[in-house]
Amino acid sequence: MLHVDKNFSFILFGASGHLAKIKIFPALYLLALKKRLPEKYSIIGFARTDMTDTAFRTQFESAVRADMGGEVNESVLQELLSHVTYHTGDYTKVEDFKSLAKKLTAQEKSWKDPVRVTYLSIPPSVFAPVLRNLCEGGIHDHKHKGRDFRCIVEKPVGHDSASFQQVRAALYSCFQREEVYLLDHYVGKEAIRNIFYLRFANPVIERLLKNTIVKHVQIAALEHAGIEGRAGYFDQVGTLRDMFQSHLLEMTALLTMRLLEDDASMKASRLDALRKLYLPPASDLSEIVMQGQYQKGTIGKESVKGYLEEADIQKGSKTPTYAAMKIMSRSSRWAGVPIYLRSGKRLKKKETRISIEFHDSTALGKDISRNRLDIIAQGEAGMKLFLQTKIGGSEPAFRPLIMEDPLVCMGDCFVEHSLLLLEAINGNQTWFLDPEEVQTCWNLIDPLQNYLSKDATPLHLYKAGTIGPEKAQEFIRRDGHEWFE
Repeated sequence: MLHVDKNFSFILFGASGHLAKIKIFPALYLLALKKRLPEKYSIIGFARTDMTDTAFRTQFESAVRADMGGEVNESVLQELLSHVTYHTGDYTKVEDFKSLAKKLTAQEKSWKDPVRVTYLSIPPSVFAPVLRNLCEGGIHDHKHKGRDFRCIVEKPVGHDSASFQQVRAALYSCFQREEVYLLDHYVGKEAIRNIFYLRFANPVIERLLKNTIVKHVQIAALEHAGIEGRAGYFDQVGTLRDMFQSHLLEMTALLTMRLLEDDASMKASRLDALRKLYLPPASDLSEIVMQGQYQKGTIGKESVKGYLEEADIQKGSKTPTYAAMKIMSRSSRWAGVPIYLRSGKRLKKKETRISIEFHDSTALGKDISRNRLDIIAQGEAGMKLFLQTKIGGSEPAFRPLIMEDPLVCMGDCFVEHSLLLLEAINGNQTWFLDPEEVQTCWNLIDPLQNYLSKDATPLHLYKAGTIGPEKAQEFIRRDGHEWFE
């Protein structure tokens, strides 16, 4: 079982933010609960909010209890909180980083070969000063022998290709390549990783994944939820940057990448798959991408607000909460196979799924539908194979035969942030993104985002609790397909 052997200091920048409360604090608690942490370690929150250690511990504790539904191991939680402190600081002031460095040095004085892990859960606008001050303030010191360093950067890294290049330059002006961990939490999910491993472990599946058999592919990340208190972030980003730029393109790469025999080549193969993706020729970008925004509606039995009625959303905002796009791959195995991506908020159901539809069967009777393989990563996680079987009678007629099994994690299971933190502290970069992966994704998304941001580009409205805009149905029907629901 994977656990942390080295003593470490974990410094969370943006410690008073939304992500820290809903993801990172509970992830650290789960590592403590599973006894994966060493005897000596520290967790330090850094943010501009003026706060005492006690107040920060209370926030940390409340977040853990909320995530666990109130069911916590009290002794584990209190022991974890004894390692938690807070440091008030300004991201732009190097003296605040120097004072934090002194605190870290004092804490680590008796530790052997400690690891320092910084986690950047901060707005892109403050990346540059934080990175600069980590080095100038002494938190990162490449001259210090015997101390490893990790810098974890949560996606999105930048808001377009140009801004990513600026962040990338700032990162590598101070840090070594092996010290940088670009995190997309989707690839920390066991079910998402399983897209690759199902192919690797099951040759029968792998042999089906080629253009002579596959008609088209759909990759969907559908959400019940709205913006969940993230108005300041989401209204500046939108669905295409938030979900497609990394999450859905990485899922596409895991499906289309070449299978290799060792994890060391995993990142190179993912990158190769991403570089082979391209936007198909079209007379207009409206044939490649479309967008929508939710209005008030009903989810289950609950009435929910429309996007423009959400708190702190800019008046008249055209930020899309739904998008669909079409891409293709230059890989010889996937040549000519259209791949449709879609994602949206406040939809009828929550599900993350890859659907692979196969070519038509030989016309033999009536009521034959195409075979399909679904890999469902979220929602009712599982795998379904849609086949056909004959019904009784002398004439050939058919009914669906669905073979399915749940994809339940068994064994040493973690939520995604717990697993990624564990891997990062231990220096395993396999499931973190290479900067070239991020750059390649931005290169694909930028022209589409520029098109969607134009005033003349339609924004199709849809009611919360539905399957999305009607225009999305027209978008895929043009190619003779239907969205799988």
